[in-house]
Amino acid sequence: LQILEISNTNSHLLSGYCCGLPPEKRQTQTTGCPACATAFSLCLKEYQGTASSVQQQQQQKELKQPAVAVEPQPSGLYGCAFGNASTPVLGGSSFVLTDPEVGGITLPFTFRWT
Repeated sequence: LQILEISNTNSHLLSGYCCGLPPEKRQTQTTGCPACATAFSLCLKEYQGTASSVQQQQQQKELKQPAVAVEPQPSGLYGCAFGNASTPVLGGSSFVLTDPEVGGITLPFTFRWT
């Protein structure tokens, strides 16, 4: 997988809160956010048709948000069944990577279907 560009113009986390703020300030500030430190993680899992309620509850606890509908996602029950890899911090909130060596994630995939 090669990351070429990311755009997060508001410097928000997935939760919608500002990057770089302590938890007690995240709910009160939504504009003028500090730049994010952006890295990527890749996790190859088996597919399941619906998200498990255990996974939904865990995500809601982590984000401290009310329950919402969740789209079908890979199963969280078995971790990264086929491997995982991460990048170091690649840039701020929005950037374009021009060097093809930077931003690449190699996942040593040894499983094969026969």
